[in-house]
Amino acid sequence: MNLYAPNIALFVISGCLAFVGVMASLPIELPIPGIVLENSALYIFLGWFLLSVGTVLPPRNAETAQPAAPDASSR
Repeated sequence: MNLYAPNIALFVISGCLAFVGVMASLPIELPIPGIVLENSALYIFLGWFLLSVGTVLPPRNAETAQPAAPDASSR
């Protein structure tokens, strides 16, 4: 199995989700509605899952992201 470095944006988002999950499991009140102790494990799992998916999927190359130019001989 090949592993790749995740996209930096995905890395930041998964870290934020895991941090919010850990903060929700602490006995403090967060000013964000819906982030409670019952959902904390879900946020931690989602952060871990996004990071693991980001390391398994190969990065997109610039060549494959752009559509191929039409060939003049194919007309």
